[in-house]
Amino acid sequence: MHAFDFIMLFFSFIYALALTHLLLAVNAMIHQRRRIKFSWPHAIWMFDALLAVSINWISLWDFHDLQAISLSAIVGGFVLGIAQYLVCALVSPTFKEQRDFDLTLFQKEQSHSYLSAFLVLIAVSIGVNIGGSILGIQKWMSENALVIPMLAAVAFPLFVRNQWVQMAGGTVFAILNIAYLIIYYPVLR
Repeated sequence: MHAFDFIMLFFSFIYALALTHLLLAVNAMIHQRRRIKFSWPHAIWMFDALLAVSINWISLWDFHDLQAISLSAIVGGFVLGIAQYLVCALVSPTFKEQRDFDLTLFQKEQSHSYLSAFLVLIAVSIGVNIGGSILGIQKWMSENALVIPMLAAVAFPLFVRNQWVQMAGGTVFAILNIAYLIIYYPVLR
């Protein structure tokens, strides 16, 4: 087993748990669709969490050619995984109480928490990208050209509570993530 295999196995558990939160919430929404009061802004941010967890996990492939992975890279990846987990956990309603079925209320009460987690995730991503370029993963520094604008896409909805701003920010974040995936990871080699 190589260092990459060993570390990525551990990180994959974190990403799988994050994805599980999202999928369980979507499953509950489908089962309880007659009781749910739908929220477009919340749906967009859940989709954004799905995009982020997928893309961040895929981006870890860039480490596969490294013969050795430093402790700082492992810590950076672990912090990124934790931030990603929190985004997915915080955006996912638990449906334990009757009020949880009102996703417009959930959006109003919980968006500050999960948008803050998105901001932390983006900030950690920027730092990890800088660190990745130091490790010789050349494209990681250039990736910040798309990651830095994601800060604004999340910051505006965090501070401007208007529903249209919430949806626009989430949509811009999704577009930037899809562009990121197409530009940097069209094929894994």
